[in-house]
Amino acid sequence: MAPGGRLVFAALTGGFRQRASTVLTLCAFLVLAAAAAAGPMFAEASDNAAFQVRRDQIPATARQNDAAVVRLSANVGPSSLDQQKVVADLREVDGLTEPDLTGGSIGAELAKPKFWGSTVSAGGRTERGRLFAVGRPAEELVAVGNAAGNDGLWLPAPVAEELGAGPGDEIVLAVVTGNRGKPRRATARVSGIYAVDRGGRLPADPAGSTKWALRNGDTPGDTEYHTLPAYLLIGDVATVERLAQTVDDQILWAVEAALERGATLSEARRTAEGVDYKRRYYATVQSADGDDPLAVNFASGIGRIVATAQATTEAVRQRTRPVEWAAIGVGFASVLAVALLSARRRERELRHAAAVGMSPVSVGGLWLLENLLPAAVGTGLGWLAAWQLVARLGPPGVIEESWEPAAVTAAGATGAGLIMVALVGAAAAARRVRPAPPATTKRSIPWGPVLIIVALVGAAGLSQADGVRGVDLLVPLLVLVAAGVLAGWLPALLSGGGRIPSSPARAVVWLARRRLGSGGTERRLAVLVVTAGLGMLLFALSAVHSTELSADDRVAVAAGAEGVAKLQGSWELDDQAPSPPPEDPDKPRPVGLVPGVRVPPLPPGNTAVWQMDVTTPLDDGRRDLLVIDPARFLSVALWGNGPDLAAARSAVSALAARPAEDDGTPRAIVVADPATEDVTLVRVTAGYDAKNLTIAERVNAFPGMRGRPMYVVAADPMFALLGADDPRLRPRTELGTSLFFIQTFLWSSGGEPGVLAVTGPRGVQPERITTAATLREDAAYVATSRARGYQLAIAGYLALLAILTLCIYAQRTAVLRRPTDLMLARIGLGRARVRRARTFEFVLLATLSLTFAVAGVAALIPLGGRLLDDQPGLLPAFAFQLSPYGVGIAAGAAAVAVVLAVLVTAARAPGLEEEAYRDN
Repeated sequence: MAPGGRLVFAALTGGFRQRASTVLTLCAFLVLAAAAAAGPMFAEASDNAAFQVRRDQIPATARQNDAAVVRLSANVGPSSLDQQKVVADLREVDGLTEPDLTGGSIGAELAKPKFWGSTVSAGGRTERGRLFAVGRPAEELVAVGNAAGNDGLWLPAPVAEELGAGPGDEIVLAVVTGNRGKPRRATARVSGIYAVDRGGRLPADPAGSTKWALRNGDTPGDTEYHTLPAYLLIGDVATVERLAQTVDDQILWAVEAALERGATLSEARRTAEGVDYKRRYYATVQSADGDDPLAVNFASGIGRIVATAQATTEAVRQRTRPVEWAAIGVGFASVLAVALLSARRRERELRHAAAVGMSPVSVGGLWLLENLLPAAVGTGLGWLAAWQLVARLGPPGVIEESWEPAAVTAAGATGAGLIMVALVGAAAAARRVRPAPPATTKRSIPWGPVLIIVALVGAAGLSQADGVRGVDLLVPLLVLVAAGVLAGWLPALLSGGGRIPSSPARAVVWLARRRLGSGGTERRLAVLVVTAGLGMLLFALSAVHSTELSADDRVAVAAGAEGVAKLQGSWELDDQAPSPPPEDPDKPRPVGLVPGVRVPPLPPGNTAVWQMDVTTPLDDGRRDLLVIDPARFLSVALWGNGPDLAAARSAVSALAARPAEDDGTPRAIVVADPATEDVTLVRVTAGYDAKNLTIAERVNAFPGMRGRPMYVVAADPMFALLGADDPRLRPRTELGTSLFFIQTFLWSSGGEPGVLAVTGPRGVQPERITTAATLREDAAYVATSRARGYQLAIAGYLALLAILTLCIYAQRTAVLRRPTDLMLARIGLGRARVRRARTFEFVLLATLSLTFAVAGVAALIPLGGRLLDDQPGLLPAFAFQLSPYGVGIAAGAAAVAVVLAVLVTAARAPGLEEEAYRDN
C-alpha cells in the first residue's frame, strides 16, 4: 500500500482508537446532529398536533363550510349517470374518502313563485315529505324496528306514526304544481322507519357518524313552514330517481367526501389545495346566476381548518425557533471545543507533520477523515435521540414525513462540523509551517472587564426598552458569561500557600486549591464556559417553569372557572326564590334582605356570581363589581399557581370570615385599582344609587377579570343594600323591575358538562357558555405547552456543553500535570492523595461555577418579564422565578460533570514514568 493510502486508512480507523477523545468527539457530534434533526421533527409533530386538535374541536352541529368535508353540487345533468364526472373529479383529490352521491328534491325551488307540494299518503292519511337519495340507506340511517327490502323508501318515525305505516306497507307519493294543478302520483313500498334527531325532522346519525348533522341547511326545506327542513323520504339513488321521474320532480345531485381520518397537516394542506382547484374549475365552467337553485354549490371547511392550525403552529414555531438555533449553536460550540482540545493535545504530532513537509491542507484532510467515522456514528445516534426526544417530550402529533429532512439536516450540520474540525487542524498546522513572527511586546486585551461592561450595558438597555428586540435575547448569555468571568477570577484568591502542609489530609486540600488558583487562562475559560452552561440550563428551566405558571394564571384570570354560563337570573336555579314584596307608593321602599332570599343552593363545584358596572368619584373610569358567595367561590374558581392569585385567594378567605363591617358596610377586595391606594373607603355608583364599600384587601389580579379594575364583595351584605332590587328575587314580570343592570353567571369547576348538569334538569337555557379549555387552545398558550418539552431538551444540550467543557479541561490538565503528579507521588504524597486532590479540584470548580450560575440567573429576575412575556398587557404580570427543581437539575449536571471528569483523567494509560518526564 502506498504511503498516502496508509495515511488515509490510518486516519479513517484512528478516530476509534483514542479512547476518551473518541467519546468526546462522538458526544459533540451527537449533540450537533440531535439539535439539527430535532427541528424538522418537532415542526411536523407540532403541525399535526395543532391540526388534530382543531379538527377535534369541530362540533357535530357545524355546517359543511366549517367541517373537514367537501360537498359539490354541480348541475352537469339531470340524471345520476351525469354525475359520474363530478365523482371522478373528487376522486382525483388526494386525501379524500370515496365520494358519495346524494340528491334532494328541488322541484319547489324551481317552481317558484307557483305553489308546489309533495306529500306521502297511506290509509287515507297524508303528510308532507320530499325525496332524498343516498347511496346505502340501511347503513346511513338509524333504523326503528326491522327493515323490509332495499327498493322502497324509508320514512321518518313521526311521519310513519302519523300515517300508521310500517315496513312493507304501500304508500303513495304525490306532487302537485300550481293551485289548480293535477297531482302526479307514484306508488312505493316502505323499506324501513328511521329515527330523527333532536330537532324532530332530519335523520339521526348512526354512532360515529355526523353526515346528517353536517347536511343541516343543505336538505330540501318544508313547503309550508319554510324555516324548517322537510321530512325526508329517503331511498337509494335508483329508487329516488325513478320515483322523481314518475311524479315530475327534479333531483339536485351532490357529491360528498370527507378528509381521511388520521390525515396529517401537510396531507390536509395538499387536499385543501386540490379541493380549491376543483372549486375554481367548476366556478368557471359552471357559472350561473347566484339566485338560480341549480347554481354551483361548493362547501368545504378543510382549508379553514388548515389555516387555523397553521396559525397555531406558527406561534409555536416562533416560540421554539430561537431555542432551536441556540441548540444548533451549542452543538457547533461543542465540536469546536473538541477540535481545539485536539489541537492542543496533539501539539507534538503537528510539529512532526510540519517537519516532514505535510501541507496544512493535507493535515486538515487527515483530521476530517479521522473524525469521519465517529461523526457518522454520532449523527446516527443524534438522529435517534432527536426522534425519541420529540416523540416523548414534544407535541403529541405523528411524525411521518420529516424523517428524511431531519436526516438531511443532521448530515448537513455534521458536514459543517467536520469542515470546522478540518479548518482547525489546517490552521494549527499552518502556524507550525510559517516562520514565527519576531517577538514583540503586545498588550493583551482585558476581555473579562469588557464582557462585564457589555453585560451591564445590555441589561441596562433592556430594562429601559419599550419592547424586546432579537438582540436582547443575548442578554441572559452575556450576564451569565459575565458571572463566569467573575467566577474565573475567584480561584486565584483560594490558592494555598507556597509550602506543602505536613498533614497528608491538609495536603490534599492545599494541592487542590493551589492548582485551581494557578490554572491560568485555560482554567478561567473552563470556569466561564461551565458557569455559562449551567446558568443557561438553569435559566431555560426557570423560563419554562415561569412561563407555565404565567399561562395557568392568565387562563384563570381570563376564564374565572372551568365553565361560566350567563343566565337570566339566579332565580332560575332556585325553586324557592321569593318575589319582591308589593310596592306601596305611599310608603318608602323596604330596606335590608327580603325574607327568604338566599344564594341558590347548588351542587358542590358550582356557585352563582353577579356582576355589574360601577363608577367611583376617584376618576372617570368604570369598574366591575363582582358579587360572590365567598365560601363557595373558593372551591369553584381557578386559582393558578402564582403569587398574585394566591394573594387573591387569601383575600377571599378573609372576606368569607368577615364579609361586612359591624355597621353593615360591605367589605371589598380591590383588584388592580391604583386610584384607591390612599383611601380606606370607596363610594361606588350603580345606576342612580351610590353605596359605600370598605376596602379590606388589595390584590393585583383576580379570577374573572375583564381587563379593568374590579371590586369583589360578598352577596348578602351587598344585596342587603339593594333591598327589593336584589337580583336573587324572582321578577314579577318578564321584563323585571330592578333599577340596576346586574348580570348573573353560573360558575362551575366541571367545565361545560358541569354547567349543563346544573341547568339541564331545571330546563334552563344559558345565553352562552365559556370554558377555560377553549382559552387554553389559544395559539399563545398552545405555543407555551408545546414548546415546553423542546425547551427542556435544549436545556439538556446546555448541560451537556458544561459537562463536555469540564471533561475537556480535566483531560488537558491531566496531560500537563502528569509529570508533576508522578513526582508528588514519589516524594511522599502518594498516588491516592494526588487523585483525591484532583477530584477535589473538580468539585471546587463545579461548585464555584454552579454558585455563580445561580447568582447570574437570580440577577436576571427583574428582566425576566421583558425577555419572556410575549403578552405583556395581560394580568397577572409575568413573574420570572428561580425554579427549585431547575437548581436541583443544574446541581445534578455539575455532579455528573465532576464524575465524568474524574473518569476521563483516570482512564489515561499510566505509561512509563521516564517517558512522562521526557515528554514534559
